[in-house]
Amino acid sequence: MLRRTYAKLIQPFFTRRFLKFALVGASGVVVNLGVLALLLALDLHDNLASALAIEVSLLSNFLVNYLWTFGDRRGHGSVLTQALRFHTVCLIGACIQFVTFVSMNVAWFLLLAPPEAHAAYLSGADTWAVRWLWHPFVAPPDVGSLAYASQLFGIGLGMVWNYLLNFYWTWSMHRRSGARVLDRPRVARASMEGGLNGS
Repeated sequence: MLRRTYAKLIQPFFTRRFLKFALVGASGVVVNLGVLALLLALDLHDNLASALAIEVSLLSNFLVNYLWTFGDRRGHGSVLTQALRFHTVCLIGACIQFVTFVSMNVAWFLLLAPPEAHAAYLSGADTWAVRWLWHPFVAPPDVGSLAYASQLFGIGLGMVWNYLLNFYWTWSMHRRSGARVLDRPRVARASMEGGLNGS
C-alpha cells in the first residue's frame, strides 16, 4: 500500500517530464510575479491583482505545456478537452495558491505588526467568520514585499497539485495506450525489469 502510494504521488516527480514541467512553471512564476508587480504598481486591489496574475500565468503555462512538456500526448485527445481539463485542474490549484496567499499575508501581519495595528485592522469585525474568513479577502492587511513570499509559497503548493493531476488526468490518455518507460514510476519499471530477468 505504501509502495503504491509512493509510486503514484512521489515517483512522477523523478522524471524528465517533471523537469520540463518545472521549467514551464518557472516561466509561469516570472509571468505571475511580473503581472502581480505591474498590477500592484497600478494600485489594483492586492487580492484582485493576485487572482489576475494567477490566471495569466495559467494560460501561458498551458500553451507551453501543450506544445512541449506533453507534446507527445497531443494526438491522444482534442486540444479543447485537454485545455478544459488543464484549466479545471489549475483553477483548483489557483484556489490553493490564492487561499495560501491570503492566509500567509494574515500570518505575516499577525507575527510582525504591533498589537495596536492588529486592533485597528480587526476593528468593526464583530464575528469570528467576518474577522478571519471575510475580512482578509476584502480588506487584506498591508505586508509590503512579504506579499511576494506569500505568492511564491502558494505557487509551490499549487505546482504540486497541478503536476500530479495533469500527469494522471489531463494528458493521461497516452499513458493508457503505451507511455514511454521514462514516464512510469521507477517502482513499476523495476518490477517490469525484474520480471524480464526472472523469465
